[in-house]
Amino acid sequence: MMSFSDKYFKYVRGAFADHKYLFIFTVLFAVMCWIGAYFMADWLFTKQELVDGFSYLAQETFFSFDDMMEIIVNNCLLNIIYYFESMFFGFGAFEDMILNIGMSGIVSRATEIACGDPFLFLKLTCLHGFFEDLSTILNSFAGFILFSFIVRFIKDLFSPSKRLANGTITNSLEINKKHLYQSIAIFILAFAVMIFAGFLEEYISIPFGNLIASIF
Repeated sequence: MMSFSDKYFKYVRGAFADHKYLFIFTVLFAVMCWIGAYFMADWLFTKQELVDGFSYLAQETFFSFDDMMEIIVNNCLLNIIYYFESMFFGFGAFEDMILNIGMSGIVSRATEIACGDPFLFLKLTCLHGFFEDLSTILNSFAGFILFSFIVRFIKDLFSPSKRLANGTITNSLEINKKHLYQSIAIFILAFAVMIFAGFLEEYISIPFGNLIASIF
Protein backbone atom coordinates (compact mmCIF):
# COMPACT_ATOMS: atom_id res chain seq x y z
CA MET A 1 0.00 0.00 0.00
CA MET A 2 1.37 3.40 -1.01
CA SER A 3 2.16 5.92 1.71
CA PHE A 4 0.77 9.45 1.61
CA SER A 5 4.11 10.87 0.42
CA ASP A 6 4.33 8.26 -2.34
CA LYS A 7 0.83 9.14 -3.53
CA TYR A 8 1.57 12.84 -3.31
CA PHE A 9 4.73 12.69 -5.42
CA LYS A 10 2.98 10.35 -7.82
CA TYR A 11 0.46 13.11 -8.55
CA VAL A 12 3.22 15.74 -8.76
CA ARG A 13 5.12 13.67 -11.33
CA GLY A 14 1.88 12.87 -13.12
CA ALA A 15 1.00 16.56 -13.39
CA PHE A 16 4.23 17.37 -15.22
CA ALA A 17 3.94 14.28 -17.41
CA ASP A 18 0.25 14.69 -18.34
CA HIS A 19 0.33 18.47 -18.70
CA LYS A 20 3.87 19.11 -19.95
CA TYR A 21 2.75 21.43 -22.75
CA LEU A 22 0.60 23.37 -20.32
CA PHE A 23 3.62 23.78 -18.05
CA ILE A 24 5.77 24.96 -20.97
CA PHE A 25 3.06 27.48 -21.85
CA THR A 26 2.98 28.67 -18.21
CA VAL A 27 6.75 29.24 -18.15
CA LEU A 28 6.74 31.01 -21.52
CA PHE A 29 3.86 33.24 -20.45
CA ALA A 30 5.73 34.14 -17.25
CA VAL A 31 8.78 35.16 -19.31
CA MET A 32 6.53 37.21 -21.60
CA CYS A 33 5.04 38.95 -18.54
CA TRP A 34 8.48 40.03 -17.33
CA ILE A 35 9.66 41.22 -20.75
CA GLY A 36 6.37 42.90 -21.58
CA ALA A 37 6.20 44.73 -18.25
CA TYR A 38 9.81 45.86 -18.58
CA PHE A 39 9.18 47.50 -21.96
CA MET A 40 5.74 48.85 -20.99
CA ALA A 41 6.99 50.47 -17.77
CA ASP A 42 7.76 53.76 -19.51
CA TRP A 43 4.22 53.85 -20.91
CA LEU A 44 2.58 53.13 -17.57
CA PHE A 45 4.66 55.45 -15.36
CA THR A 46 6.78 58.54 -15.63
CA LYS A 47 10.50 58.14 -14.98
CA GLN A 48 10.17 59.99 -11.69
CA GLU A 49 7.33 57.70 -10.57
CA LEU A 50 9.44 54.65 -11.37
CA VAL A 51 12.38 55.90 -9.35
CA ASP A 52 10.28 57.19 -6.42
CA GLY A 53 7.84 54.29 -6.27
CA PHE A 54 10.23 51.36 -6.53
CA SER A 55 13.30 52.13 -4.43
CA TYR A 56 14.99 48.76 -3.92
CA LEU A 57 18.49 50.16 -3.99
CA ALA A 58 18.91 50.51 -0.20
CA GLN A 59 17.84 47.33 1.55
CA GLU A 60 18.21 46.37 5.17
CA THR A 61 17.62 43.11 7.02
CA PHE A 62 15.89 43.23 10.43
CA PHE A 63 15.77 39.46 11.06
CA SER A 64 12.21 39.78 12.38
CA PHE A 65 10.05 36.68 12.84
CA ASP A 66 6.92 38.84 12.79
CA ASP A 67 7.98 40.43 9.49
CA MET A 68 8.69 36.98 8.07
CA MET A 69 5.25 35.71 9.07
CA GLU A 70 3.61 38.80 7.58
CA ILE A 71 5.39 38.17 4.28
CA ILE A 72 4.50 34.48 4.28
CA VAL A 73 0.85 34.96 5.23
CA ASN A 74 0.37 37.71 2.64
CA ASN A 75 2.03 35.80 -0.19
CA CYS A 76 0.39 32.47 0.64
CA LEU A 77 -3.01 34.12 0.89
CA LEU A 78 -2.50 35.51 -2.60
CA ASN A 79 -1.58 32.01 -3.79
CA ILE A 80 -4.86 30.69 -2.42
CA ILE A 81 -6.93 33.50 -3.97
CA TYR A 82 -5.33 33.19 -7.40
CA TYR A 83 -5.65 29.40 -7.34
CA PHE A 84 -9.39 29.43 -6.72
CA GLU A 85 -9.90 32.29 -9.15
CA SER A 86 -8.41 30.01 -11.78
CA MET A 87 -11.65 28.04 -11.79
CA PHE A 88 -13.02 30.87 -13.91
CA PHE A 89 -11.35 30.34 -17.30
CA GLY A 90 -7.89 30.30 -15.70
CA PHE A 91 -8.24 33.97 -14.79
CA GLY A 92 -6.39 33.70 -11.47
CA ALA A 93 -3.41 31.96 -13.07
CA PHE A 94 -3.01 34.70 -15.67
CA GLU A 95 -3.55 37.43 -13.08
CA ASP A 96 -0.95 35.93 -10.75
CA MET A 97 1.80 35.98 -13.38
CA ILE A 98 0.84 39.33 -14.90
CA LEU A 99 0.83 41.15 -11.55
CA ASN A 100 3.68 39.45 -9.70
CA ILE A 101 6.17 38.54 -12.40
CA GLY A 102 5.20 41.62 -14.39
CA MET A 103 6.00 43.77 -11.36
CA SER A 104 9.53 42.35 -11.39
CA GLY A 105 9.94 43.58 -14.95
CA ILE A 106 8.67 47.06 -14.04
CA VAL A 107 10.97 47.35 -11.04
CA SER A 108 13.91 46.17 -13.17
CA ARG A 109 13.21 49.05 -15.53
CA ALA A 110 13.00 51.40 -12.52
CA THR A 111 16.42 50.34 -11.25
CA GLU A 112 17.85 50.79 -14.74
CA ILE A 113 16.59 54.37 -14.79
CA ALA A 114 17.93 55.00 -11.29
CA CYS A 115 21.41 53.54 -11.72
CA GLY A 116 21.80 52.29 -15.28
CA ASP A 117 21.70 48.57 -14.42
CA PRO A 118 18.52 46.77 -15.63
CA PHE A 119 19.50 43.64 -13.70
CA LEU A 120 20.19 45.26 -10.33
CA PHE A 121 16.76 44.35 -8.92
CA LEU A 122 17.21 40.73 -10.01
CA LYS A 123 20.63 40.65 -8.35
CA LEU A 124 19.33 42.13 -5.10
CA THR A 125 16.42 39.68 -4.90
CA CYS A 126 17.92 36.71 -6.73
CA LEU A 127 17.74 34.31 -3.78
CA HIS A 128 14.15 34.66 -2.56
CA GLY A 129 13.01 36.06 -5.90
CA PHE A 130 13.83 32.80 -7.67
CA PHE A 131 11.71 30.77 -5.27
CA GLU A 132 8.92 33.37 -5.19
CA ASP A 133 8.69 33.38 -8.99
CA LEU A 134 8.92 29.58 -9.01
CA SER A 135 5.98 29.44 -6.59
CA THR A 136 4.04 31.85 -8.79
CA ILE A 137 4.66 29.70 -11.87
CA LEU A 138 3.75 26.49 -10.02
CA ASN A 139 0.63 28.07 -8.54
CA SER A 140 -0.47 29.26 -11.98
CA PHE A 141 0.26 25.82 -13.40
CA ALA A 142 -1.93 24.30 -10.68
CA GLY A 143 -4.64 26.82 -11.53
CA PHE A 144 -4.56 25.90 -15.21
CA ILE A 145 -4.84 22.21 -14.33
CA LEU A 146 -7.78 23.02 -12.05
CA PHE A 147 -9.59 24.77 -14.89
CA SER A 148 -8.71 21.86 -17.19
CA PHE A 149 -10.28 19.50 -14.66
CA ILE A 150 -13.48 21.56 -14.59
CA VAL A 151 -13.71 21.54 -18.39
CA ARG A 152 -13.16 17.78 -18.52
CA PHE A 153 -15.63 17.22 -15.70
CA ILE A 154 -18.40 19.21 -17.41
CA LYS A 155 -17.66 17.62 -20.78
CA ASP A 156 -17.91 14.08 -19.40
CA LEU A 157 -20.89 15.02 -17.27
CA PHE A 158 -22.93 15.57 -20.42
CA SER A 159 -21.35 12.82 -22.49
CA PRO A 160 -23.93 10.02 -23.06
CA SER A 161 -21.19 7.45 -23.59
CA LYS A 162 -19.74 8.08 -20.11
CA ARG A 163 -22.86 8.16 -18.01
CA LEU A 164 -23.67 5.74 -15.25
CA ALA A 165 -27.13 4.54 -14.42
CA ASN A 166 -26.71 5.67 -10.82
CA GLY A 167 -25.68 9.24 -11.62
CA THR A 168 -23.50 11.13 -14.06
CA ILE A 169 -21.75 13.37 -11.52
CA THR A 170 -20.17 10.41 -9.73
CA ASN A 171 -18.96 8.92 -12.98
CA SER A 172 -17.54 12.17 -14.34
CA LEU A 173 -15.68 12.81 -11.08
CA GLU A 174 -14.30 9.28 -11.07
CA ILE A 175 -13.00 9.69 -14.61
CA ASN A 176 -11.32 13.04 -13.98
CA LYS A 177 -10.37 13.03 -10.30
CA LYS A 178 -6.74 12.32 -11.21
CA HIS A 179 -6.46 15.80 -12.72
CA LEU A 180 -8.02 17.39 -9.64
CA TYR A 181 -5.54 15.59 -7.39
CA GLN A 182 -2.66 16.67 -9.65
CA SER A 183 -3.80 20.28 -9.41
CA ILE A 184 -4.00 20.13 -5.62
CA ALA A 185 -0.57 18.46 -5.41
CA ILE A 186 1.10 21.22 -7.45
CA PHE A 187 -0.78 23.88 -5.45
CA ILE A 188 0.61 22.42 -2.21
CA LEU A 189 4.10 22.38 -3.72
CA ALA A 190 3.76 26.04 -4.73
CA PHE A 191 2.52 26.85 -1.22
CA ALA A 192 5.56 25.18 0.38
CA VAL A 193 7.96 26.97 -1.97
CA MET A 194 6.33 30.32 -1.12
CA ILE A 195 6.81 29.68 2.61
CA PHE A 196 10.49 28.93 1.99
CA ALA A 197 10.80 32.10 -0.10
CA GLY A 198 9.36 34.15 2.79
CA PHE A 199 11.99 32.77 5.16
CA LEU A 200 14.76 33.56 2.70
CA GLU A 201 13.44 37.06 2.07
CA GLU A 202 13.55 38.05 5.74
CA TYR A 203 16.72 36.33 6.93
CA ILE A 204 19.10 35.65 4.03
CA SER A 205 18.09 37.21 0.72
CA ILE A 206 19.03 40.87 1.28
CA PRO A 207 22.65 40.43 2.48
CA PHE A 208 23.11 37.71 -0.17
CA GLY A 209 21.65 39.96 -2.86
CA ASN A 210 23.78 42.91 -1.80
CA LEU A 211 26.84 40.66 -2.02
CA ILE A 212 25.91 39.50 -5.50
CA ALA A 213 25.24 43.10 -6.61
CA SER A 214 28.61 44.23 -5.28
CA ILE A 215 30.42 41.46 -7.17
CA PHE A 216 28.59 41.71 -10.47
